[in-house]
Amino acid sequence: MQLLVTAAQMQELDRLAIHKHGIPGLTLMENAGQGVVESMEKHLGSLANNQPLVVCGKGNNGGDGFVVTRLLLAKNARPDCILLGKAADLAGDALANYQRLADSGFKVREVSARADIGPLFQNRKVIVDAIFGTGLTRAPAGLAAETIKLINSSGSCVVAIDLPSGLQSDNGVPYDPCVRADLTVTMALPKLGLWLYPGQALAGTIEVVDIGIDTKDDGRSGTKNGTTTPDPKPLSPGADAFLLDSAHVGAILPRRRPDGHKGTFGAALIIAGSRNFSGAAVLAGMAAVRSGCGLIRLAIPAGIADVVSSDVVEAVKIPLPQTETGALSPAAIENLLELAGDAEAVALGPGIGTDRRTQKLELSFLAEVAKPTLIDADGLNNLAGHPRLLSRVKAPLVLTPHPGEFARLTGLKAGDVNADRVGVARKFATEKKVVLVLKGASTVVAAPDGRTFVNPTGNSGLAKGGTGDILSGLIVGLMAQGMSPLDAACAGVFLHGLAADIGVQKLTEYCLAAGDLPRYLPEAYSAILNGDARAPTRQND
Repeated sequence: MQLLVTAAQMQELDRLAIHKHGIPGLTLMENAGQGVVESMEKHLGSLANNQPLVVCGKGNNGGDGFVVTRLLLAKNARPDCILLGKAADLAGDALANYQRLADSGFKVREVSARADIGPLFQNRKVIVDAIFGTGLTRAPAGLAAETIKLINSSGSCVVAIDLPSGLQSDNGVPYDPCVRADLTVTMALPKLGLWLYPGQALAGTIEVVDIGIDTKDDGRSGTKNGTTTPDPKPLSPGADAFLLDSAHVGAILPRRRPDGHKGTFGAALIIAGSRNFSGAAVLAGMAAVRSGCGLIRLAIPAGIADVVSSDVVEAVKIPLPQTETGALSPAAIENLLELAGDAEAVALGPGIGTDRRTQKLELSFLAEVAKPTLIDADGLNNLAGHPRLLSRVKAPLVLTPHPGEFARLTGLKAGDVNADRVGVARKFATEKKVVLVLKGASTVVAAPDGRTFVNPTGNSGLAKGGTGDILSGLIVGLMAQGMSPLDAACAGVFLHGLAADIGVQKLTEYCLAAGDLPRYLPEAYSAILNGDARAPTRQND
């Protein structure tokens, strides 16, 4: 897995590279420019005779742009380069690279008004955005804002250095305006905001280039005279975010014993369904069957037993007492606790409804269950008025809300949840000591110790009813096989999204349905186990 860094973490890695390892800032800037040009050649082909426009700000991002301009000249391209401001405002490495261009006889055009540069944006095949980097803390204004609008209206292929200018590095939320890039070349490590929406869509294709920074140096220790000593400015321990990948998922999947039997591979209990939502039980059961789990028990209201039995033939159906509205009755509590005692993991919630009596059943069950338990859908809605209950549950918990369910659970607004998906997920998981799967684009898995994991798989075909039930069945099936709640959640969201990515190649994002996903789970598993799975390259629509 790759570490997804915040702006502060990247600044710390830069500091360590320069002051601890003695790598000059000019060398890092040179390597950054080289990486941008190589990425441009990789994606755009030969740059000879091309006439790109390089747009530079006054900070280090602009310094990278000056290096790119010089290296484009060496590729026999014919770039133009503009500086938004005065050369007298430059300092440090950016000034040094500006001066190197000037000394070669190349003229960087200093501009102070949009009227000075409008014609330069016309008929360009490529524009390089080197205006702002990771340090931006407010919306672009004045000339910078006007220039970003020119870039976006140019119709050119836009290459952003490190981040599209105007994008917030830590949460993927754009200021207004923000560059819409076709290719973003980011330095050393991917920035967190590049893998969260809408930042991911604004970044286009993402390339990470090595610029010589030791990305494994967290600064927590150093060596002096042969003795390891603590560094005074460490990165934040336990607050790291990671990008899930197929290698990690393949490494944590449970191994299949050749002499195993169904008892070897665990038993999962899924408590799901009601009169109007029998499909939720069916979908969760179908996914659990495909998870590798040895035995699936579906605890369902008696009234839907026939429907569920015909659709999930491999699972054991347990009809239970129901209310007159067709929901699970409190009279089922003893049955459920006995079933949970025979299971390795439990899923609770898909389609159970929010009848007050079913809510009472759920709260009674959670007060007693000890096995790892996943709560989803109506199971979460039933907890909305009982937030303190989570801290009293004995069982290790996995919660899988979408933003609306999470908003009801926490009292936040759904828009605020999406504006800081990693931050709110981490805060909730650490405070409640649960594994939180915050579904959406991109799904975030947060651990009780503060670590977060961003899932790169999946597509808009998942934005349909029932896909969450599939995820619940898949995760509980993995937990039943002995995976920790955190590992099962990470593997489950990756496999779930990968199955969707495989499915849309044949069905399109319009036609993919929740019931199609179990059909593509075998291909997703196979791709990971054979080392063929790759996180999809994100491109603008």
